[in-house]
Formats: sequence, structure tokens, C-alpha cells
Amino acid sequence: MSSIYLIRHGQASFGQENYDQLSELGQRQASRLGEVVGSRLGSINRVVLGTMHRHRQTAENCLIGFGLDLGSVDTEFDAGWNEYDHQDILAQFRPEFATAAGMTEFIRQQPNPKQAFEQDFNAAMNRWIAGEHDDYVESWHDYRARVQQALARTVERHAASTRTLVFTSGGPISLVSQQLLGVPSEAIMRMNWTLMNCAVTKLVSTKDRLFLSSLNEHSHFEGDAFKHFITYT
Repeated sequence: MSSIYLIRHGQASFGQENYDQLSELGQRQASRLGEVVGSRLGSINRVVLGTMHRHRQTAENCLIGFGLDLGSVDTEFDAGWNEYDHQDILAQFRPEFATAAGMTEFIRQQPNPKQAFEQDFNAAMNRWIAGEHDDYVESWHDYRARVQQALARTVERHAASTRTLVFTSGGPISLVSQQLLGVPSEAIMRMNWTLMNCAVTKLVSTKDRLFLSSLNEHSHFEGDAFKHFITYT
């Protein structure tokens, strides 16, 4: 039996032109994760990460807690673990969301900005997941297949009695969890909203089965000293 740990990236730069960049807090979240998980696990055998900048930044900060870096551990970059293109999905639903500035201005004008954004984001995602439109850079069907293939590659190259860390995003983690739990696709966004930055979802792999052992584990942020580390972007 072996373990695969899916790690959501640290807090990214939401509302900025370049979302794909950890905030200062995001870097501290990843460092804290490495300190706690590194002391618990002791060692890891392999690292897999998406090719997005926030994935690499999270991995680099986290691995310090293990006394490692990306050059000293078996590492694989796999774009299959990348997040969906949220900007494209939002822009197809509401053209104002094509740029971060346009989205920020639209949300600013709403009576309840947070609620307005969540409603529009959910509506945009539901439009994408429904599969009734072909105006996306990547369809829901193609995205789902991409993540499934990335998971299959990771499991295939994952030797028995080993520990693998996978640095990825909330979308792929939600999709993998949804499929292992048998949750309908329509409910995937409810799961996605709950995934915290630098939370850990553990998969256990046996000879003939893969199952979900824990979801969104974040005890490394418990206590008053770290309550401000709990974020979702």
C-alpha cells in the first residue's frame, strides 16, 4: 500500500492581472505545510507537479520543510495536473470578465461583491460543465479526460510502499475526489469551494484499487496563530 498526497497550491494573486503567482501569504502557507507534513512523514519518494508557476512555487516552499528541493528528489512536471482556464470560462459567460481589471470593476459595482462573484462563477462553471457550448479553449469533457490521464500516469509510476506529493490546483483535486466518491458532476463546485489553499487530500493505492483516504486536511493551520492562513484562492 502506498500514498499519494494531492496538495492545493498556496494563496494565489486573485484580482491581479497575473493570478498565477503566490501571494506572500501563499508562500508562508506552503512553508508551514512543509514544516508540519515534513515532520509527520519524515521522507517522500517522489514529487509530481503541474506546470503552472503557483504549483512550482508551492512545491519549492513546501520541500524546504523536508530538507529537499526539486533538484534533490525524483520530480516530474505534468501539465495534466494544471487547473482549468477559469478566465476563459468566466469570459465566455460574461465578457466583462475577460480581464482581471474588468472583473474587479464589475464586482466592485455590486451591492454584495462576494456573493455576486460566487453566483456568476458558479453559473459560468455550470455552463461549462453542461457541455452544451463549444466556445471554450478546453471543454469540460477534454479537461476531465486530461486530469484522469494525469492521475493514471501518477498511479502507474507510483511504486508500492512509497509516498508521492502532487502539487496541483483545486479543480483537479475536486475532480479526482468527485470520481472516487461517486459524487455527480453537478455538485463538483460545492466541493471545489471548500478546498483550502495548501490543504492535503490523501489517496491510498493498493495493487488493484485507488481510494480516497482524507479530503482537504488542514490541521497544519489549526490554532489562533495560523487561523489567518485559511484561504480559498
